Amino acid sequence: MTRVILGYDNGSSAVKIIAINGEKIEATKCIIGSDRFAGELILEFLKENNISAASVETVAATGVGAEKCRFDGFDGRVVFVPEIEATGLGGSWISKLDEAIIVSIGTGTSLALARNGSFTHIGGTGVGSGTLRGISKKMFGTTDLRELFELAEQGNRLTVDITIGDLFSGTDTLPLDLTASNLAKASDDATRADWAMALVNTIMEVAGSHAALACNGYNVKNVVITGGISQTRIAKVVYDGFTKLYKLNYVIPEYSGCATAIGAAKRVQNGT
Repeated sequence: MTRVILGYDNGSSAVKIIAINGEKIEATKCIIGSDRFAGELILEFLKENNISAASVETVAATGVGAEKCRFDGFDGRVVFVPEIEATGLGGSWISKLDEAIIVSIGTGTSLALARNGSFTHIGGTGVGSGTLRGISKKMFGTTDLRELFELAEQGNRLTVDITIGDLFSGTDTLPLDLTASNLAKASDDATRADWAMALVNTIMEVAGSHAALACNGYNVKNVVITGGISQTRIAKVVYDGFTKLYKLNYVIPEYSGCATAIGAAKRVQNGT
């Protein structure tokens, strides 16, 4: 029987579950806003992916309050992994980068330094996808981030943000579309889609700017962006721009949305 390790990331806004077999990620799932027990969610995940519960060697659990979750049906097979280690290892492993700042954009945003196989929490901010949900509920009447991103992709943030181009006629060092002040222009012509785009961009710029400062402080050249919203088209555009601006290597690897769950499973798999 093939043996798998499950990673279970109990986030404030969403649960991420992954199955890993050796070096292969067999399946992933993100569950938003569920109040069901962890054991139920895992059994459903296994059924959806034709994985036998008996084949689960270990459930590697991490995240906020993971120790309080009910893993009915998996007694004796649950191991708890510190979230910062899971985030650091997961981001490092999926990016194949041994030295990097790992940025986890969850409900808030945390930063971990990955270096020589060790992972250290170096800071964070309360601005994250939870911020998006809260403001989106007030401005657009939805907490569904998929709806928000669909709206944002139709927008133009330049009617909402003040850019370098608004302040200077030309510069040799800074791109004209670089944000000088988020949400500060607030043109009367700005549409709902423009505001959605500017809001999403603000959250991503905050995370990216914190990472750039961390790179400077720790003499690191790589930034790995993880978390659910990292898998969007907007994230790629924003962080491609950051790579050019800061001359750093911003990376959004495959499976970036489940990096912490993957890291928990890899830590158990590695026996560390």
